[in-house]
Amino acid sequence: MLYDKKHIYLRSPLRISFAGGGTDLESYFMKESSGHVVSSTIDLYNYVSIKDMFDSNVRVHHAEIETESITSRIKHPYSRTALEHYGIFKGAEVILTSDVMTTGSGLGASSAMMSSLIMGCSILRDKKIRDKTSLAELVYKLESEAGTIGGRQDQYATSFGGFNSITFDKKGISVRKVKISEDKLKHLEDRLFLVFTNMAREIKSIQTNLGNNITDDSKRKYFTGLKDLSYEFLNTLESKNGRLKDIGKLLHESWKLKKSTNNNTSNPFIDELYDSLRNKGVTGGKILGAGGGGFLLAYTNDPKLKAKLKYELYPNFIALDVKFSSKGTEVLWKSF
Repeated sequence: MLYDKKHIYLRSPLRISFAGGGTDLESYFMKESSGHVVSSTIDLYNYVSIKDMFDSNVRVHHAEIETESITSRIKHPYSRTALEHYGIFKGAEVILTSDVMTTGSGLGASSAMMSSLIMGCSILRDKKIRDKTSLAELVYKLESEAGTIGGRQDQYATSFGGFNSITFDKKGISVRKVKISEDKLKHLEDRLFLVFTNMAREIKSIQTNLGNNITDDSKRKYFTGLKDLSYEFLNTLESKNGRLKDIGKLLHESWKLKKSTNNNTSNPFIDELYDSLRNKGVTGGKILGAGGGGFLLAYTNDPKLKAKLKYELYPNFIALDVKFSSKGTEVLWKSF
């Protein structure tokens, strides 16, 4: 890039997937009638800074700092893929940071990172992205080019933002805002919390195994069960007569089905942590994302019990409150 001191700073939200995960894989919804998930973005973010370099080098800050003479030599696959897609081969500096971790959290962090990289590069190159759907589709395309295996929900969650019902079928992907009151949102926030399992997960092997299991008739019924449960979860949120105290039970049922889809979703350590929380009053929960580590979502009917459990978990486990966010990928600041 020509050195004209352009600098842009963006963020993309992470997400919680409540129900239906796995049915967003193309190997499921392209063969079945549809897939469906209910998810919401939260106030945890991945941040991306992109600026012109005064020289012709390309520098990327992530877990390490890479400086190369050309983009193709950058090892970080997401930065390299996004920069090359927009023809940025020299003279750029990229800084990647996160409120939690950039990969392996189960919170859709990889898609969030790519979404910000794409929006930032597109604005620097003055190549406008038409809409949120176009952004989500490009995120999926470039993630695939970067070597990521996975479903289609995270790209839409971080691009659109908010509490969404997302449907996947052969005709396309549709996003609808969940009709939920502020009172219900506050009710959920007061009772939901995240627990870090102290393990980052290796997603490729888990997702490969999951995709293979979809073609197994003995496993396929569990994916359909997850889809059915996602609509029950949605109805509980939107119905005037929806019993929010059933949320824990639905999460627990979702977790049991999810474990049945893939032997790598859980392990004895995760099971022990979850069982311990259940014995202390948590009514339900689940590992987020593909599983194998990252964050566990937990729900209790008593906000005071939640506060007590967070205190008891520390310092062996980090527990975080859940706060919902409504915005998708956005520019926080730019110099031009």
